[in-house]
Amino acid sequence: MTNPASFALNRPGYLAKLLNPEDAVVLQRLYEQCTEFALLTDGQPPALTAAREEFDVVPGGKTTQDKYIFGLFAPQNDLIGMIESIRYYPDNQTWWLGLMMLSPEHRGQGLGKEFYRAFENWVAAQGLKQMSLSVIEANDSGLQFWKGLGFEILRKTEPRQFGNKAHAVYVMSRAVATMA
Repeated sequence: MTNPASFALNRPGYLAKLLNPEDAVVLQRLYEQCTEFALLTDGQPPALTAAREEFDVVPGGKTTQDKYIFGLFAPQNDLIGMIESIRYYPDNQTWWLGLMMLSPEHRGQGLGKEFYRAFENWVAAQGLKQMSLSVIEANDSGLQFWKGLGFEILRKTEPRQFGNKAHAVYVMSRAVATMA
């Protein structure tokens, strides 16, 4: 398994770098730029500690050593996106994508797809075979985004609580392949 702490996009000057807890302040700014997602999901703006907590929250049976948070940096070294993920979850062949955000002013330009594709290439280099994620039912644009990248719905869960809201969730998956 290789494990470089960064990967480049096919777009000149854009680089994804592994973040650590010391990056929580800059990550918090991205959370605040993406407030509409927190409102859709939780019904409230992101907590002032949301970014810091992102580094510590892991599913049962996993440790923070299994968590990878990559920040997407624009040519001016501004953080404009992030992917939070867990390796070997829910099994030892799967990489779980927990959250992907892109600042609103950088959406609609194909950058999100490029970021994901570069991330999946990085995951493929780690030797994993499957990528999984979940999308809340209310996030139709997110559902369409992931379907467009080849993810298929495996199941729909019963509604569960997210902050002040309850949502059914689509669990999605796709085979990992080196993507152009």
